[in-house]
Amino acid sequence: MTVPRKKPVNGRNEGASAERELANLLTSLGFEASRGQQQKGGADSPDVICEALSGFHIEAKFSKACKMHSPATLAEWDAQAIRDAAGLRVPLVVHRWNGQRVWWVRVLLPARRPVWLTLTDFLNDVDHWRVRP
Repeated sequence: MTVPRKKPVNGRNEGASAERELANLLTSLGFEASRGQQQKGGADSPDVICEALSGFHIEAKFSKACKMHSPATLAEWDAQAIRDAAGLRVPLVVHRWNGQRVWWVRVLLPARRPVWLTLTDFLNDVDHWRVRP
């Protein structure tokens, strides 16, 4: 008897699906959002576009397991978010993993330690995290 093999997960499709899921969740919470354009990279193409969060660059990360405590993964994610925000927006890494309903937000403010919050807590106090000119 042959055991059917699982099809490999296409990381790009999984990422796009997570970005759509996050955009839909933000919209359901009153923050109209859509998936961004991923072709270019940079501050003008975040993973999720949300006018109400225009001062933030959203980098969505979905994984099979929790990566909130992996220094190597966080260094990679933080570097990408900071690079793509280009100093024009506050970089956010928004993370969820398989089996978890809660999305977590890593806020990367300049000259401050990164902070993890649930998406709900972040949105409830979003003005606290905005950089003022």
